[in-house]
Amino acid sequence: PGVVLHYLIRQEPFTTMAIELQSGRFDCPDRLFFDLAATWKSCLTSTSDVKELTPEFFTCPEILLNTCNFPLGETQSGIVVSNVNLPPWANGSPYEFVRMHRLALESEYVSQNLNHWVDLIFGYKQRGSNAAAAHNVFHYLSYEGSVDLDKITDEIDRRATESHIQNFGQTPSQLIVKEPHPTRSAAEDCWKPLCYEISCIKELRCHTPKKQFGGSQAHGAVISIHVLTESIVVIYSDFTVGTYKWSASRNGFSFKMDKMRIIGCRDSSMSSSAVFGGDCAPERAARKKSSSSRNGIDNNANNGKSVVGHWSFGMTLGGSTNDGLRRRAAIGTMRTSKAFEGSSGLMDASYLLLSCGYFDGTVKMHSIDGLRMKCSGSGGHRGAINCLKIGTDGGLMVTGGQDATCRVWVVDHSDMAIALTDGYVQTALATFNGETNENLLSCCHVLWGHEEAITCLDFSSDLDLVISGSVDGIVCIHSVRRGKFIRSIDMNESSLDRALHNRFDMHTPVRLLTLHSNGNFATHLEDGMLILYTVNGAKLCSTDSGEKLNAMTICTGGEMLVTGGESCHVVIRSMRDLGVRCVLDLSNHGPIRCITLTPSSLNPAPQFMYIGTEDGKVTIVDRGPMQRKPLAEGEEEVPYWNVR
Repeated sequence: PGVVLHYLIRQEPFTTMAIELQSGRFDCPDRLFFDLAATWKSCLTSTSDVKELTPEFFTCPEILLNTCNFPLGETQSGIVVSNVNLPPWANGSPYEFVRMHRLALESEYVSQNLNHWVDLIFGYKQRGSNAAAAHNVFHYLSYEGSVDLDKITDEIDRRATESHIQNFGQTPSQLIVKEPHPTRSAAEDCWKPLCYEISCIKELRCHTPKKQFGGSQAHGAVISIHVLTESIVVIYSDFTVGTYKWSASRNGFSFKMDKMRIIGCRDSSMSSSAVFGGDCAPERAARKKSSSSRNGIDNNANNGKSVVGHWSFGMTLGGSTNDGLRRRAAIGTMRTSKAFEGSSGLMDASYLLLSCGYFDGTVKMHSIDGLRMKCSGSGGHRGAINCLKIGTDGGLMVTGGQDATCRVWVVDHSDMAIALTDGYVQTALATFNGETNENLLSCCHVLWGHEEAITCLDFSSDLDLVISGSVDGIVCIHSVRRGKFIRSIDMNESSLDRALHNRFDMHTPVRLLTLHSNGNFATHLEDGMLILYTVNGAKLCSTDSGEKLNAMTICTGGEMLVTGGESCHVVIRSMRDLGVRCVLDLSNHGPIRCITLTPSSLNPAPQFMYIGTEDGKVTIVDRGPMQRKPLAEGEEEVPYWNVR
């Protein structure tokens, strides 16, 4: 439509489409979108200007930048049309404008008034006298059923009518005819993430349950935590798996020991040195030596980071099980119903544990109920698999290997495997259950672009993107379902050793990555730098974390980055500027090894943060009053707590 092309004219393919709409040229500069204030004024005062915002105003800052330097012309007043002029509060940054715009859209004021917009677009104020009273009347051709094209006999009139309908908007079908749409529930009645705003950080409190399987070095450090419907699965560095029963409400939280088991294949396939940061195989050591001699530095994929950690494990229900749950939800089986409560334990038993880091270069799948190995496969990786990540839909997994490739897997979903793969992949790279001959793991795409071993990755099912980092400081971005390379970003330009890199061609390995649902991602380099980028390659900000981090995650639905590492502190930072907003001191428990948040899919259960530490303990963080550490004279006022 013309409105979409008007706003998105600076980005392809909309630029080409806009030129075609204007008979092979750009529209007159005075009519182009180049000033937000002028556009706002026109929409408020002109009866012929009925433009509405497109979703890109809340997600894509690039629509406001003329990055391709298109010759958009000069207005009659002598203004060169290029980037869009922004309001003063955006400080000239389209990224800040989109961030603030999105926060405004998600604000409580908009939530409480969103029903009025629904009434105008889909409801009883769309047509008739109610629409006229609300000044909500559009061109008659935009309304559904207003004209019968088959009855227009004149060919020119017919083409003009079709062109108007195609290019200048259509009013959606009227869904609510008589009554106003109800208002949304109040904020205090809705589920909220743990750190949904800066003010709630002051209410964080920590608790370390006394009765745990870990502690006193009995099973080593906690290296991975997974929160299920009724249980919490904790994996220790000796590859024992402890299960805790949990329940949460607004009045309290229960955390009880359940059972301890051992991953069945650890003795035959897991290198003992993997847990302590050694090489997993002679082949990897040879690769390390070759890489070191070529670059003049130690480019080992580990770089002081344990080969096995939270990046080596993933938990999923599998694609077929998830589909079954969706079908149950469609027929009205809600999580809060008694039927669900009776089957939630059975659902937890259906989870699958996937793990990598084995010196035989495979991904192994275990049933969480009994830890019986169901299948094992390499997916074509040549060498060790260093990290894996499972998407929120449960049906796709991405692995990163020593062979400088990432691979996309379909987990326990034969229909999806057929849709995403060809015949060769289905037969040659599929992994079957030996007992039932089920196709449980299918490698469907190989993602190229790196030249050195993959050290970390993150994957978003909603964005259909995977970001991966490597030993040489390169981050690559791929689409997941199509397996296509999008772009690469050199992080060495932002490292502390940039001068050394430029002079001696040295590289700073990427240590950790985490991807936000809004398209921004945080990168942690081996030299301690924290950098915030957009998936389109724009650097937003950076800071020195002052330590080597072992865990990094983004608070669901919030604007907070949570990190933990060798300094024994959990640091909560703003995703706006990476500034520190809160510090939790866990020095009594040793370095931080993993951080996990309660998934938003477990709503309405409140969100908690689970911190795994070197002493084998799990610390739980929720909201509530807590005594602050006294501030020294001149010290910045940042919430800082000691955890006992």
